[in-house]
Parts: sequence; structure tokens; C-alpha cells
Amino acid sequence: MEDRIEQKFAIREAEVAEGLTRVEELTEIEYVPGFENRVGLFSKLESLEGKPVLARFSYGKDSPNMSAVFFDKSTESEVTGERNTREFLDSQGFTGPIIQVLGKFEGTDAQIEEVDLDTLKDKTKVVGNMVYTRDSQVTLMIKPADCPVAVIYCKDKFGNPLVAIDHSGADATNAGMTRQGLWYLQDELGVDLSKAIITVFPGVSQENYYISQEWKVGNEIKERANGIIERNWGPFITSKQTDDPTEKRYVDILSAFEMQAIQAGIRPENIQAIRRDTYVDAANRLVFSRRYSGEHEGAHPGGNLVAVQLKQAA
Repeated sequence: MEDRIEQKFAIREAEVAEGLTRVEELTEIEYVPGFENRVGLFSKLESLEGKPVLARFSYGKDSPNMSAVFFDKSTESEVTGERNTREFLDSQGFTGPIIQVLGKFEGTDAQIEEVDLDTLKDKTKVVGNMVYTRDSQVTLMIKPADCPVAVIYCKDKFGNPLVAIDHSGADATNAGMTRQGLWYLQDELGVDLSKAIITVFPGVSQENYYISQEWKVGNEIKERANGIIERNWGPFITSKQTDDPTEKRYVDILSAFEMQAIQAGIRPENIQAIRRDTYVDAANRLVFSRRYSGEHEGAHPGGNLVAVQLKQAA
């Protein structure tokens, strides 16, 4: 894998840089008609023939909290969150059982898992960087707080459609998880990445997000085991200025995601990203941001919702 990465980087560096200029980035949310300021859509997926994917997300001043806690903890509860989530899914036409993706990062290998109805015999929540399904009866759902979340639509080597959720958190991005995940789809499932479509729900901007080699949680010192991997950020991380392991290095997670996707073989024209800042939008009560809420180190499950489902055959 290391040799493969280095070879591709050396050959395609200029090509990738040029490709980044051709990625479509939206600066405004496109809302579902009738659900303005409440439910957003990905227009690139909407424009596909036959609309093979149903994908929706919560956003806007009228968007109810999709977890238990939003801006006012005193008026929200676990029951409120469950009710709001169910109402969101029902109102947008999602059917069948739900599998929730928990976008956590563990280890150094991409956490990739395929889910279907059989998965529900054992669990309803899956921890993974990339979780995908070829089962049109299943709805995939994730509740991000500040991390870009990609919805990937493509077909395997047999022509079977699949949809994936790629949680592009800072730790996963630092380890190159997006690139690894896309290569998995190509190598193991025969996906033609040049035909894959990617749309991205926004996260926090570079001005409001940083990483460091070490950081403190309470009285405990945490350390980034594999260090800060510069090549997985490219130009989208501020330069190291000191030898202080707690030095804050600001990162543009969305741009790094786009870079890794193009490096893997995604055509820039097939990427559509929403470049909003969840931290800023949280201040304007349009969305939830863990960092804005001051719960960065807490166990809050996130307050936005992204859901996707393959269209069922007639």
C-alpha cells in the first residue's frame, strides 16, 4: 500500500491539484421543496437518471434537533431526539429498518463494513469510516457534529448499485481513510471509481478546527499514535512552527477529503461538496456543532442527520 501511494502521488500531483479546481462546491444549502430551512438535498444525486438514491440531511433554522440535545438542554430529551429523527425519516420517504453509522476512528486500517437486513440480527449501529449497502431495504443514517460526511453512489462489477457513507473526521483523514476506502471499493468490489458520484455534507472550516500531536483531556495527555501524516493533508494543513507537540495546526478537512478522493481515482466533476462552516452556522442556529456547543470532548452523539437509501426496484 505504501509503494502504491507514493507512486500515485509522484505521478499525479499536478493532476490532482488541477482537479481540485474543478470540484463543484456549493456555498448555500439546497432545500427540499416544502421543507425549506429544514431538510437539505444533494442536487447532484437528484439529477441522476431515475433518481437511484434517496439522500436527505437536516439543516436550517426550522430543522428540529435530530439527537437528544441541541441548543437548550433543559427542553430536550432522549425521547425528543428519537421522535424528531423518526419524523424526519418518515416525512422524507425513507422506509424499512435503519442502520446507524457511528463515525469513529480506531487503528490505522480503514474500517469498512457492508450492511444489509442480516446485519440487523446482531446490531443496529455500526462503527466504521466507510459503511455501505447494496440492500435497498436498508436506510443508512449518521449523526455528524462537525465532520464532513460523504455519500458515495456507484455500482459493483456486476452492475449492482451501492451507496456508502464515508465519515471524514480529522483522525480518519489524517490516516488516509477516504483513499483507502475508495480503493477497497475498487479492488474488492470492482467499482469503477471514474463513474462514482460523491456528495459531501459540510463540516467545520479550517479557521475553526485544528489538530495537534498531543492534547489534554481532563488531566490525561492524549497522543496521536502515528503522528500527523503530512501527505494525507497536502497543502490543507498549516505549517509546523515549533517542536511543541501541543502546537495547534489548522486543517481544512473538506479539501483534504476532496484531494484524497481524486488521488484514489474519482473524477473531480463527479464530486459535489457543500462548503459551509458548521461552527459558524451553529452560531446562527442553523445546525449543530459540537465545538460551538462546547462539548468537543464529551459523548454527545451529534445533532445533525444524514440519511441515504437505494431506490427499491419496481
